[in-house]
Amino acid sequence: MKHISIGVTALKTVESPQPGFGVARSLKDAGYKVVGIDDSCLTSAIVAPYFDAVYITNSLKTENFKTFKKFLLKIKEKEGIDVLIPCYDKDVFFFIKYKKEIEDMGIKLLIPSLRAIRVSSKPYLSEFKKYGILIPNTIVTSSEKELESAIKNLGLPLVCKGMIKDAYIAKNSSEVLTFFSKIRDIWNGGEGAVLLQQFLFGEYYCISGVADYQNRIIRYAIMKKLAIDSKGTTWSGILISNLRIKNIADKIIKLLDWSGPFELEFIKEQQTKKYYLFEINPRLPSWVYLATIGGQNLPKIIIDILYKNKITGKCTYKNNLMFTRLANEIIYPASKIKTEKFANLKLSDAEV
Repeated sequence: MKHISIGVTALKTVESPQPGFGVARSLKDAGYKVVGIDDSCLTSAIVAPYFDAVYITNSLKTENFKTFKKFLLKIKEKEGIDVLIPCYDKDVFFFIKYKKEIEDMGIKLLIPSLRAIRVSSKPYLSEFKKYGILIPNTIVTSSEKELESAIKNLGLPLVCKGMIKDAYIAKNSSEVLTFFSKIRDIWNGGEGAVLLQQFLFGEYYCISGVADYQNRIIRYAIMKKLAIDSKGTTWSGILISNLRIKNIADKIIKLLDWSGPFELEFIKEQQTKKYYLFEINPRLPSWVYLATIGGQNLPKIIIDILYKNKITGKCTYKNNLMFTRLANEIIYPASKIKTEKFANLKLSDAEV
């Protein structure tokens, strides 16, 4: 099965690193051919050893499927793409819309249904309360006039979140307004809705795994966050075992009829010691290589499920294995962007 060629998206490493690198690194450890796909040539994947080839297309950003399909067919012809693993929320949504068309090209996908994505999205997360899942109180705001009422209901500090990405902890009303405007400017051109969420004091945890077509979590790993940045992105964490989190995750995946990779994020509230779900991500996380080194290669499990490979043994991994993220500069000549890997692309497509 090692001859399989796998396309991986989300290769940017600025601020909040995207998961593409960790996924590619895990697949390379398993012996697969890995092809990077992104919408910007400003990625060090171009010279990283985890990729056999890297291709750039603006159609991934614009979600122009007609153009993306032609692009994907060219890559398939040259690299033999057999599987596509989207590693960015926006890419997952895009591929779900055109799942049948992609599969008709002979490319396999293991992603959740459109219904599961919608139900698990941030605006609807509070619906899980009726199933006994604890969720921080959340209010959707679309104008500055609604902020005062939301602050009164949620209290301070609170968390300001974008619908797809970004989260900031606001300590006072002035910061709420600042982050509200910042999120709208970045993601919605100064308009649209922003989520304001109750801030809970406590410890942060993530569980990432892969569910099969019967909505069973086949393999997983649990990480406790040791350090996060101003946006809530983890830059240091440690692998742990936690049966309570695993049991909650099993329930959520069943409720969603979920198939494919996922990451669930929790906070263990300081006083009650109860676990609150505050985010569901429809893809593997940036810290996925920690799980691989710990003994659970989650990207490989995606391939195993797609090709019906036998998955044996119990789901075990090394506890107390830590990671700390390193920021480093990769130096290379600009001519690297124009190598054979980009031969089939117009200069404008590569955004050079």
